[in-house]
Amino acid sequence: MQKVIKRQMIKVLIIFFLQFVIASAVYVAIALNLFEYHLELLIGVMASFIVIDVLLFWSMLTNISKSKYKTDLRALDIVGEDIQEAYIFGKIGLIVTDENSNIIWVNDQFAALESTIMDINIFEWREELKALKDLDGGQLTENHTIRVEIEGKLYEVKLLKEANLFIFKDITEYNAVVRYSKEHAPVIGIISIDNFSDFESMAVDRDGNDIIFNINQMITDYARKFNLLIKKIKNDSYFVVCDQKAYEQLIKDRFSIMNKVKKQSFADAIVTLSIGFSNGFDDVVKLSEMASDALDVALSRGGDQAVLSPYGGNFTFIGGSSEAKTNKSRVKARFLSSSLASLIQSAKNIVIMGHIDADLDAIGSALGLYAFAKMFKNDVHIVYDEKLVETKTKKAFKDLFTKEEMQEMTYTVKQANYHIGNNSLLILTDVHRPSIVMASSVLDKAERVAIIDHHRRGEEYVDIPPVFFQIEPSASSASELVTEIIKYSPKHVDMDERKATFMLAGILLDTNYYRQKTGATTYDASLVLKDYGADNSKADYFLKEEYEEYALKNKILSNSITPSYGVIIAMAEQNDIISKTMLAIVASEAIQIKGINACFVIGRTSVKETAISARSDGTINVQMLMEKLNGGGHFTAAAAQFTDQSINEVCNLLQNNLEMYLNDARTQQQQ
Repeated sequence: MQKVIKRQMIKVLIIFFLQFVIASAVYVAIALNLFEYHLELLIGVMASFIVIDVLLFWSMLTNISKSKYKTDLRALDIVGEDIQEAYIFGKIGLIVTDENSNIIWVNDQFAALESTIMDINIFEWREELKALKDLDGGQLTENHTIRVEIEGKLYEVKLLKEANLFIFKDITEYNAVVRYSKEHAPVIGIISIDNFSDFESMAVDRDGNDIIFNINQMITDYARKFNLLIKKIKNDSYFVVCDQKAYEQLIKDRFSIMNKVKKQSFADAIVTLSIGFSNGFDDVVKLSEMASDALDVALSRGGDQAVLSPYGGNFTFIGGSSEAKTNKSRVKARFLSSSLASLIQSAKNIVIMGHIDADLDAIGSALGLYAFAKMFKNDVHIVYDEKLVETKTKKAFKDLFTKEEMQEMTYTVKQANYHIGNNSLLILTDVHRPSIVMASSVLDKAERVAIIDHHRRGEEYVDIPPVFFQIEPSASSASELVTEIIKYSPKHVDMDERKATFMLAGILLDTNYYRQKTGATTYDASLVLKDYGADNSKADYFLKEEYEEYALKNKILSNSITPSYGVIIAMAEQNDIISKTMLAIVASEAIQIKGINACFVIGRTSVKETAISARSDGTINVQMLMEKLNGGGHFTAAAAQFTDQSINEVCNLLQNNLEMYLNDARTQQQQ
């Protein structure tokens, strides 16, 4: 079209130029009196010009009309007249461009814009359409669509390259429906008051009852503020229903109700909330189950946090800035011990397994479970791979037991895979994450799994529902939990002093000689082990470090930085290979220094792996920080591993993590 117009313009200019030349010649002739009838000549020339201009104008209109008609025919050839009508009915806009990307035709969907966009470059009209260009060669492509907004309407645009045809699908109404559906999708939640029964038993006076009333009122007011439908289902629990829009506001608010409730205290007891929410599915029954599971995860991690469970997605954790509080009773402990005993009696054989780089607590708790299970079943074995056991633990095991005794108590991974069957019971101790069990192949073959662990539950969990689980973050160690099971066993457990010594060493290791995560049950468990003949001096000997370890510890601590007040990061040399146990020892030693609230020790644990060992004094939740780096652990002791990353790279990741989440990880007391 533009070429036709240009040709016509050139023709007009030529004719106008000839007319000017002729008019000038006539004027000169009249001035020189070369002709007798001047007036008649002038009139004749002007009349001729008028006739020529009229014919020229008619010719231009005819040529442009023919060109326009041909263009329309070419566009109709592309889509067909009937198809074009269908496009109009479906609110689909069509734009055809020439080889220079100039717009030469639009259909009725863009009729109102035709006068303003015709003959201009389509990419100048809408720069977003440049996304339809192939970035490599600058050629147009048909492999994707984009969205653009035109005159308040949203279009999805596709390009038919060969025809230079841009197809605009009006999705304004569809997008509005989708947005409305998402905003009003159902969300189910459960809010639970942690340790409510204990708190209620203390609230015997008026002040205590007022606090309980205030907590309930705060939850109700919070629900009203965010447009939540809330129903009290138990004295300590609320069932919540809302839509996605309100749910997003809750996430933005980061469930501030948890901190508000935490400020309510009675008799030095801090009240906390555990919250589970689920979304992303249209079946409210399924969402209710997911919300209940999310709440269980929050409780198993010590409470005082919200766990969000999107359908088909990963858990998200919000809060968790309070140390887990013990919620045990003799009745519960006796019930757990009896339940595990019943499962052991009904099983064909028992296989016990800890985590990779097994430490004194993992092997110690396994030995305790071995003694417990032996009272009910003869076929009991511990999965033991010497290459996957920490050095001190390996030496302690060999020091206490003969080779024959070790062979009698343990299975190699190959033997465990052979003997575990349909009616076997696999007991995981000091671990609940499948990725770090000593032998994942054994876990994959197991059909019945029991879990005993003191680490806070994370996103990763065993695939099959465990027939028994005791995940207690308030416990100091797995050895403490197993000792409690032994203490309340329905049948007296015959355990020799060597196993008791090993378990005591596990407690000493995880509590750093009763300096961290130590409660009344920790001392009670130690007393039970002493009654079984546990040797303090031997347990202490197993934990002693060699001179080389002492020197290495000081070398690592000397290379420290302080990214925030009360927080240090210690780094080993890039060329040194450090055991994970040594990283943990350095972190535990550093946390004993006055003024240090949290310590993170970074070192290479193998040629390709770099690890962080984190410890805190209870004022910073290092587990939350390590989870942000795909690690885990519990409140005061956690870790994370990285593959093919240098110590400096891991240090940078850690510092960025601290900048983003350190304030959230600090406990209320410190804040």
